[in-house]
Amino acid sequence: VADQVVHLLEKRHQCAGEDYFHVQSFQDVLQSMNEMLGMVTAFISFVAGISLLVGGIGVMNIMLVSVTERTKEIGLKMALGAGQNVILGQFLTEAAVLTSMGGVLGVLCGMALAQMLSKVMGTPVVFSAPACIIAVAFSMVIGIVFGLIPAVKASRLNPIDALKHE
Repeated sequence: VADQVVHLLEKRHQCAGEDYFHVQSFQDVLQSMNEMLGMVTAFISFVAGISLLVGGIGVMNIMLVSVTERTKEIGLKMALGAGQNVILGQFLTEAAVLTSMGGVLGVLCGMALAQMLSKVMGTPVVFSAPACIIAVAFSMVIGIVFGLIPAVKASRLNPIDALKHE
């Protein structure tokens, strides 16, 4: 149909063979919108990735400080028979709990903000329980991944050197 309209216009205005007329179909508009949406999604994903990286590095630094401050405690536990796996598990659990609490707080803040915007704009808001659970689980995974280096460092401490640490 679009080609027929262009042909008819060119015929009536006596400009056949020249590109004076262009008919844009709904598919063209939809394709343009999808391309723009894809670029926006890619940009938001990039920003989210950088945010997760920065947050993960922050978690790793907090856990490294925790290991440094608790070196004597780690040495005492190891001297009393706690193995590397116990120490590793303790610090990975701490990192997972820390980031899970942050994930829950983030989901709750997001829900509160969405409710406020819903009231201001007069639009309904719907929360997805699976999305909230996935968000908290993902924050826990970030904590475990970035807490792995401090946990391994803690589990490999020499008990004697750890007990001497000031």
